[in-house]
Amino acid sequence: MVHIITKLELGGAQLNTLYTVEHLEKKPFDPYLLSGDGGLLNDRVKNKDSFRIIKDLIRQIRPSRDLKAFFQICKELKRIHPHVVHTHSSKAGIIGRISAFSLGIPVIVHSVHGFSFSHFHPLWKRILFKGAEKITARFTDHFIFVSREDADTAQQLGLVKSNHSLIRSGFPLKDFLKSSGRGQAIRKKYNITKNDFVCGIIAPFKPQKGFNYLIQAASRVLKKTRNIVFFVAGDGELRPAIEKELKKRDIYQYFRLPGFIRDIPSILDIFDCGLSTALWEGLPQSIVQLRLKKIPVIASNIPGHREIIHNDQNGFLVNIGDHEGFARKIILLMSNPKKRESLGSYPDDFSDWNADHMVQKQQELYVELLKVKAKEGTNG
Repeated sequence: MVHIITKLELGGAQLNTLYTVEHLEKKPFDPYLLSGDGGLLNDRVKNKDSFRIIKDLIRQIRPSRDLKAFFQICKELKRIHPHVVHTHSSKAGIIGRISAFSLGIPVIVHSVHGFSFSHFHPLWKRILFKGAEKITARFTDHFIFVSREDADTAQQLGLVKSNHSLIRSGFPLKDFLKSSGRGQAIRKKYNITKNDFVCGIIAPFKPQKGFNYLIQAASRVLKKTRNIVFFVAGDGELRPAIEKELKKRDIYQYFRLPGFIRDIPSILDIFDCGLSTALWEGLPQSIVQLRLKKIPVIASNIPGHREIIHNDQNGFLVNIGDHEGFARKIILLMSNPKKRESLGSYPDDFSDWNADHMVQKQQELYVELLKVKAKEGTNG
């Protein structure tokens, strides 16, 4: 079988896909992975015979390169001759499914890690991606959703009927169930004192993550107190603009921007609260990871977040763009340790996010879909 994803950057969908490919049973699945180039996680698989780079598979819409990516994927699929193609992310999902359909691959599965047609996208892009999703849905045998609200959206748009499952974006939970014991050393490394309140964000520097609202909220907080550090673990295209804005507002010194960090469990040990100002999400692993560490979370009130954060129980939900609301909640948690403890100790159940559970559910799905196809072939 073959998994296809747009780019192996350091994110939940990518880690989810890598874990699946690495832990699927070799027999009968014999998993392969196709991905665009340039991802930080490429190093993890670049020397494996089961991994191929599709050099023209990119996130941006570029018709000439998209056509080349289609032919490159078709070439690899002809070479591998899989019975199942499983696509991830919008761009790879569309080109990958068209490639698989054109070659008559028996089973085509697509995982939705969030749609690319929220109202924050340009109108032309929303129309384009909605149209492409409706076309490719016709020959998609099964959809996997990581969030219930995305499944509801797909049903409302007529993308799915009964051919879908909810399988959470899994990861090794045990890594987040204990302290690393490195908190003091990490604070020292990043020049964070024991009296500093650490507001932590795990996110790539992309427009989707709403960093302009984060900066505005931070500016408001810093007018009230200076004993705070905003620790943003991530990197990306917006770094120059973010750094420029922080310097312009004279608040750069209250931010830590270490780039992508692979040892997330240890970094979370220094966070007093988690924060997400994202404009849209599928279902972010980072929010689950914060909660596994018993860290209260302040998050934008969007699908995905709402399935993890229960307002005033394990964190707070704040309307998108309400930087004043974010600032008020941050100040509340800074000044009220009992509230932090109360929110942190909420009894979440994240058993469905166990990585091995995710892989097992997918394996069972592949087997069932292949049985259905075999039966259809016999009856035909």
